[in-house]
Amino acid sequence: MRRPSTALAVVVLVLAAVAAVLLTRPAAPAAPPAAPPSVGRLVSSTALACPDQPPGSGVSPTVRVGLAPGLPGVHRSGTVETGPVSGGSTARALSRGSLVTMPADGGPEARATGAAAAGLFGARTERVPGKAVAVTPCVAARARWWFTGAGAGLDHSSTLVLANLDPGPAVVDLRVLGPDGDVETVATTGIVVAPHTVRRFALADLAPQTDDLALSVKAERGRVAASVTDAFRQRATAPTGREWLSASEQPSRDLTVSGLPVKAQRRTLLVANPSELEAVLDVRVAGRSGTFTPTGLGEVTVGPRAILPVDLTGLLPTGEPVAVRVTSRTPVLAMVRSVDPTDTSDAGAADPLTGPAAAVLVPGTTASVQLTAGRSRAHVGLTSYAASGRRVHSARLTISPTATAAWSPGAGAAYVVVSPRGSGSVRGAVSYGGGGGGVASVPLGALPGRELRPRVVPGLR
Repeated sequence: MRRPSTALAVVVLVLAAVAAVLLTRPAAPAAPPAAPPSVGRLVSSTALACPDQPPGSGVSPTVRVGLAPGLPGVHRSGTVETGPVSGGSTARALSRGSLVTMPADGGPEARATGAAAAGLFGARTERVPGKAVAVTPCVAARARWWFTGAGAGLDHSSTLVLANLDPGPAVVDLRVLGPDGDVETVATTGIVVAPHTVRRFALADLAPQTDDLALSVKAERGRVAASVTDAFRQRATAPTGREWLSASEQPSRDLTVSGLPVKAQRRTLLVANPSELEAVLDVRVAGRSGTFTPTGLGEVTVGPRAILPVDLTGLLPTGEPVAVRVTSRTPVLAMVRSVDPTDTSDAGAADPLTGPAAAVLVPGTTASVQLTAGRSRAHVGLTSYAASGRRVHSARLTISPTATAAWSPGAGAAYVVVSPRGSGSVRGAVSYGGGGGGVASVPLGALPGRELRPRVVPGLR
């Protein structure tokens, strides 16, 4: 009977010792306060380059710039300077919501400071009535660019346009990938683009006799605004389609190629793999009801440092908007080339919208805003405007997870503003086509708005 009493006493002593230690420990320091969310302030300056390339016979180019309305906290108008990159710009007062035309030659540039810097957008549009349409946005300069689906052959040729908007020189290196890997090129490193100048490079002079290429533009010093114009025909007797290729900043493991025309004679997915590893792709289609794997498409692999064409003709639904999703453990680049009787449409990968986006429309064509939701339901507000800023049509869309929906801006609209709402991710593009002849596509990208900056708070002493 004495043993249990002894054991109980030992337990009591141990508990008492632990309690004494806890009671005599110094108090733990208070947890630091949660970091405050980042705060944003309106951008103070924006400079956009609208590419300038001799348009060819029968082509009517137009460059338009505007100040998008409907941005949160942005209401004031301002002054925008437009003119050639080389100088001699003209200052014009733009009201919020208006869209104006500027000269299309001389490497046109649009600059805005103060109130006009937020929401500045523009585009170059080209038309051959009844035959072809080409559209490309005016872009800000940066250090890295990728273009997929370029060519340097007899039936497929591309031209790279580089603009330096800054007061200092830019030094650029080019890299070209072909079906068999890196393409041997001439004079593609250490290219100097002088301040306020535009330089053009025919890819046939850099990598001749190659029909499908991926092109990297890397500014080792400074930055440039890069664009690629593309001419393609299926065979020697077919009409030549014209388009501007969509740009990507870097490869990704998850791509959504958006803006495909609902009808096409032929569709080709082109995937570029810049890495040293083989890329195994999962190719799926995001349609009206969700995402599915197209029947008849087997495993797709892309070798290191190569570009691969994948025939999608007959594998996609017709008569409805769709997007092509490409996922891979190895970062890749992708685009879809669609061929109609007189033209081609080069749809590129669209980034998730982090804020409102705007796209210029082309008179005489039918535009369709195509949006694809991520893993959760997405909510989007859409509004089209006349060039004067008058509202033409508006709607709110709710898009099911991984599905694609389309919206028409309505007759008489000059541009459209797309505003994501809520937490759901959404990507998209504008597809141009219809009875006017020709097809084109432009991915949607967020407008210049607010710069996110971390809020600094005093540390604990």
